[in-house]
Amino acid sequence: MLAMAASATIAFAACGGSGEGQGETVRLVIPANATELTDAGKKVPGIPDRIRGTVGDVLEVVNRDGSTQFVAGYPISPGQTLTIPLNRAGRWETECSVHEDDSLEMVIRPREQA
Repeated sequence: MLAMAASATIAFAACGGSGEGQGETVRLVIPANATELTDAGKKVPGIPDRIRGTVGDVLEVVNRDGSTQFVAGYPISPGQTLTIPLNRAGRWETECSVHEDDSLEMVIRPREQA
């Protein structure tokens, strides 16, 4: 089994394709009390229901909670950062454990050609 440091950054080529990665960083920070709030059926402040980006952007998810969270099917341990390149245009419903219904909508627009 592979052990990782708590401050590790995990990069995945999620959302398919082979984008250039020259876009913006869309940051999602899971706060320290996220598990308590979701267990109580409350909305977690700062966590959107929809992530919007453009092909070439990167979604960076930081887990400051004390529990492992799941976003887009990937586990993020406490203190870890997950980096997901947004390489394919489209709209997806994906897993997000910090939502009461465990789902998050991702809307990725095509990059404008210069």
